[in-house]
Amino acid sequence: MSQGGNDDKKAPKILTKTLGEKFNDGTGKIKSLYSFARIYKVPEDLRKLNECAYVPRLIAIGPLHRKDEHLQKSMQDVKMDYANRLFLRLTEGIADSKVRDEKKDELIQECGEKMKAEKYDAQGEVTLVDMAKKYYAEELDLSDDEMMEMMLVDGCFILELLYVYYHTNYCQVYMNWS
Repeated sequence: MSQGGNDDKKAPKILTKTLGEKFNDGTGKIKSLYSFARIYKVPEDLRKLNECAYVPRLIAIGPLHRKDEHLQKSMQDVKMDYANRLFLRLTEGIADSKVRDEKKDELIQECGEKMKAEKYDAQGEVTLVDMAKKYYAEELDLSDDEMMEMMLVDGCFILELLYVYYHTNYCQVYMNWS
């Protein structure tokens, strides 16, 4: 009887050790998979509970909803217009429209090249586009060119939106106080 009691006491330790190793293995796998990821897609089961809470209604920023049909045409054109306005403001001191357009194209090209060429890690291997892709837990089906274009358009849109908001709200308020 005492022998059976010993076996009963050993079993939980063996089980605990085995489970503990499995926990550690699982944690190690998750850490390696998602060590850099910060942006996760909401699980499908949770999304089904309240679809409209997790799907953009008007505009998509970033890669997760960029191909959603209802966000495609009109707001993508608005984002392009705002990005264009930003670059036009950056070149507004140039009187000749042809030279201005060339300078705008040059700036756009330079931005794209920096995102795809400059290295942002200690080993000199990871570009800004690579880093941006790593922030997403799921693998993105975007080429580096598509990712770079999306980052440039979305980033310029946000900057110009903030600029327009500031100048239409705060500048008017300030002028009314004067």
